[in-house]
Amino acid sequence: MTKTLITCGHHPSVYFLEKWLPPASFIYGDASFTAQISVSQQLLLPKVSQPDFIHQLLNICLDNQIESVFAMAAAEQELLAEAVELFEEFNIKLNLPDLISKKHLLKEASLLESLQEAGIQTVPFQTSDSAETFSKACLILGYPTETLAISSAENPGLLWLMDDHLAKTKTAFQGKPVIPFIKAMKLFPNEMLLLRKFHQPTFKTCYAVFTDKKLVSAWNASADEEKLLNQVSEQLNLNGIFEFNFQEKQHLFGLKPFSVI
Repeated sequence: MTKTLITCGHHPSVYFLEKWLPPASFIYGDASFTAQISVSQQLLLPKVSQPDFIHQLLNICLDNQIESVFAMAAAEQELLAEAVELFEEFNIKLNLPDLISKKHLLKEASLLESLQEAGIQTVPFQTSDSAETFSKACLILGYPTETLAISSAENPGLLWLMDDHLAKTKTAFQGKPVIPFIKAMKLFPNEMLLLRKFHQPTFKTCYAVFTDKKLVSAWNASADEEKLLNQVSEQLNLNGIFEFNFQEKQHLFGLKPFSVI
């Protein structure tokens, strides 16, 4: 049975992986021990801020016969993306995007565009890099009738763009801050933005594990959505755990590597 290390052992949300991953001997790692699980099922790991984090983690894996690693912190995933080949030399599988995949995933607009070109359904979207193109993009997507989601490279968190009068009555929508049209034009005058249509009643989140482009398991996904997950993975060469957002009958809204912190 594969001996698998899951990091961020202090976070209860990582324990769900035992139910959804293929059978394995699971070990949890963190910078200190936790009382939530037995000591025999834990490993002390270096802090991600340590300069030799990668090599310390590699040595720990070798000393404990670890064959597979799921890094559950975003900072760990960012560092280890450049070490995928190093770990593979020692027959240790890092379940996360490599550098090439990670760079592609960070460019949300080009990512959606490439998936569209491959025949994969995505939500309607537009890009903007000025006040003029911002107004045009909003109109194309149906503003002010439609609710739009705005994100940028500098601010990847979503903002909901609403009609100015409606936005005055709300400060948040689905947990994200609301911004009126006029304020958005002033806040993002020359920033590259991605604008997407957002239909809250049909919004759905799924999680999936991939190994070298192949879907291993998926949660909260229908059979049709699993087919779409496989199509996306073929295009992007996915590896690791990902969060997918869909709306309106399997239209892809976005995806990102899954992390607990």
